[in-house]
Amino acid sequence: MNFLSAMAGINDGEFCKKFTKQGVDVITLGGFNLDLDTFKAGLENMGQDRKEFFTCPHHISEDIDEFIDTITDYNPSWKGKISVNLRASEAASYGVLYKNKQIDIFEINAHCRQKPMLEAGTGQALLTNTTLLEEMLEEVTTNSRKEVSVKIRANVENVDTLKIVELINSYNVDYLHVDAMNPGIDEADYDIINRISSNTDIHIIGNNSVTTREDYLKMIESGADSVSVARVALNGDINHIFQD
Repeated sequence: MNFLSAMAGINDGEFCKKFTKQGVDVITLGGFNLDLDTFKAGLENMGQDRKEFFTCPHHISEDIDEFIDTITDYNPSWKGKISVNLRASEAASYGVLYKNKQIDIFEINAHCRQKPMLEAGTGQALLTNTTLLEEMLEEVTTNSRKEVSVKIRANVENVDTLKIVELINSYNVDYLHVDAMNPGIDEADYDIINRISSNTDIHIIGNNSVTTREDYLKMIESGADSVSVARVALNGDINHIFQD
């Protein structure tokens, strides 16, 4: 399976629709802010010249449905899945999207590292607040009736990535989306993908610096079951990565 990874403020229906014709099996919309704390953090991010979806949590359900309609109207023959990357400060916040029937995958964002998000207790902060991460995993795997993905950042200071994987592995999670960040190096940490793949049976999505077919193949050879791309998609053409 080939994944388009989330890019906050960018991955809406209009941006994503063209990739239904470029070998993408799963489109990830978002990331989205589900509650007041993460919404405020998003506003702070915008003040720092970052893009965010300026969507009030009370309207997020309707906005996501509109994004999905844009994709399916553009290419009705596409049979892929829709994932939504979600930032929340408490477990109950995910419930706002339980009624959205067009969503296939809930992706818990344990990945974003912008200071406002960390201060809101979301994103990468969940890797050090494993009690809250477990509450979210319990909530979503029990009540969402969706497939569940967790996106993590590898090699975070003072975080044992393999212990986080072990924790996630104890829940009914379908996908483990790994940003194989390699601090100080402009290349993915393929070794961490290999070590993770040896410690879980969850479907691993390898992510980070995949811009060529060679990067894609190396990620697969390192143990990823699937590969995701993000910033390279800003060029509008990712055929060369996902297709021989």
